[in-house]
Amino acid sequence: MTTRAIAERASVPHGSVSYHFRGKQELLTEAALYTVEHMFPLGELEAVETLADLMPLITTWLGTLDSTDPALTGVLMEAMRESERDNPLRHRLATMLRDYRRLLADLVHAEQHRDVVPSGATPAALATLIAAAGDGLLLHALLDPELDVAEAVTAMGTLLGRPPTT
Repeated sequence: MTTRAIAERASVPHGSVSYHFRGKQELLTEAALYTVEHMFPLGELEAVETLADLMPLITTWLGTLDSTDPALTGVLMEAMRESERDNPLRHRLATMLRDYRRLLADLVHAEQHRDVVPSGATPAALATLIAAAGDGLLLHALLDPELDVAEAVTAMGTLLGRPPTT
């Protein structure tokens, strides 16, 4: 793949690709970051006020992923592989994940303050656990389309002190 082919596919002049990106690697990095940023619902997460509100968001988010869409699965995998060699990409992905965990930690802290979540663990540690559980659910949902994501998310909510509503 060349920048010329990318420009043709995007129906833009080749010069505009060269103007905005210093080469194919920078263009691919930016495309990967754009895709990954849209996989993490940071904007939606900022609006969540309780863990009870978070659980349906996770269910919806995981339920909308299409395991056959290479823009989601392939780009995410390639971005992770490339981050081993590309320190700026790794740094930006790590920053994105830290922002995600920080928002989760703020939410957990608020829930601990309301005595909804036990305060035995730090908000940051619980946020890491929630994020890792979400990542695991993503992996399982992509590999096993028959997985009942909603049931798994409900179980996660139960573990976090948010029993399912009846």
